[in-house]
Amino acid sequence: MWRGAGEAELEAAGDFLEKYLLTKLHPRIFAAYPVDRERDEVLEQRMVALGRFVEPGHLDIPERARDPAAWAMAEEELRKINMYKAPRDKIVCVLNCCRIINNVLATAAQEGEAAGADDFLPVLIYVTIRAAPERLDSNLQYIQRFRRAARLYEGEGAYFYTNLVSAASPASLLMSSAYNTAAQPGSGHRTA
Repeated sequence: MWRGAGEAELEAAGDFLEKYLLTKLHPRIFAAYPVDRERDEVLEQRMVALGRFVEPGHLDIPERARDPAAWAMAEEELRKINMYKAPRDKIVCVLNCCRIINNVLATAAQEGEAAGADDFLPVLIYVTIRAAPERLDSNLQYIQRFRRAARLYEGEGAYFYTNLVSAASPASLLMSSAYNTAAQPGSGHRTA
């Protein structure tokens, strides 16, 4: 059946098979253990708490890179991750979110100094905190476990997925908390 198929056809067939199987298995394998649900709940509570007071200046996001309307669209794209069951479809949500952020940064770069990776991650952290997507840790684990490695770790999707893992990590959220604590009135620190 696949003897004369080209590489593109085999890749498409592999993506289809992955989507078909994982859509059927999703209810049994996604966040299947109580510890998964606990991690999701803790992460979501942390993001909601930070989202109440974190501001772009706390993460050193330059004024030129701030676009609340575009960020709201990026947040919505990230929240859509729970609408899908196949890892590739979840990655598309991550890609859409990150492309919106990149477009904002590219526009800002045209109007002034260049924007780079040092600008991207703080914006992604901010958008992730504001979006506070449900079951984010389980979604990231699910993608890592079930997306074919050859497809997960290549190209733009790999870059954005890795950045989202970093943005959702406890270290990044603790860093956000440290910035926010330093920016609280009476702390002796000034906000950006």
